[in-house]
Amino acid sequence: MPSLADHHSAQVVKLLNIGESGSGKTGALASLARAGYRLWVLDYDNGLDIVQNALRDDKAALARVTYETLRDTITSVNGLPKLKPPIHAYKDAGRVLTEWKAQEFTPQDILVLDTLTTFSEAAFNEALVLGGRLNQRPQLTDYGRALESVKLFIEMITSPDLNCHVIVNTHIRWFSGDEENQTQARGLPNAKGQEISRVVSRFFNTVALTRSTGSGKATKRILSTRPQGVVEVKTSSPTTVKDEYPIESGLASLFADILGHGPVAHTTAPSASAAKGLPPAAPQTEPQKETT
Repeated sequence: MPSLADHHSAQVVKLLNIGESGSGKTGALASLARAGYRLWVLDYDNGLDIVQNALRDDKAALARVTYETLRDTITSVNGLPKLKPPIHAYKDAGRVLTEWKAQEFTPQDILVLDTLTTFSEAAFNEALVLGGRLNQRPQLTDYGRALESVKLFIEMITSPDLNCHVIVNTHIRWFSGDEENQTQARGLPNAKGQEISRVVSRFFNTVALTRSTGSGKATKRILSTRPQGVVEVKTSSPTTVKDEYPIESGLASLFADILGHGPVAHTTAPSASAAKGLPPAAPQTEPQKETT
């Protein structure tokens, strides 16, 4: 039986990044592409414009970002929004990982799920189809099926079998405290169904909070590894990781502090045949603020 002295620290980061909409979760990815990592983004929020704009002056970094936007179609029926068959967004994640040959990824690669919130909604749509209740009132079994689907997927991408870094972005879901049951208010990852919110953090060795401070022109966006009120965070390397980082360089610095190094040197960009890359950035006169 091995002793802890023989244990080798993980060479990959599995990060859950929690934050309110507009706090900087998606835009923070740009620092990793600039640092030399290859990013592979499962884009469920359709919000990568901020990354494109942040990298418009660095074509090499832009070429290191590959993405696939995965959304189910919503149409209007008699003036009401309805999901339009076929429902495919949840299943498309597995298809895209196969096309990207994710099992061949290395610590030079970062798989990004943006965001858990919308991914869980796609899983719920799939559960409704399997239960024969698409565009109908859901039942408890639909929530249970979606929970198991999301858990299995998160388990898969955070497994040691996938030898690459993983970032899962998620919005915050606020749970109020209950004095009768002696429970405290908590800010948890936002997902469809309360159980996913309560258990998903256990699959990650690092949980960070992206937050904003100040207001107006004095607003600062920060990546925090220190607990903030009711939002719990953690890190796999508390002795080397700082309490907080500026959002512009935060993820790259956090990775370097956890791993003790930057990305492995490389000479090739993602294969154009594997998936779509971000389109050329449009010229702008002022930096845009993130809205995702």
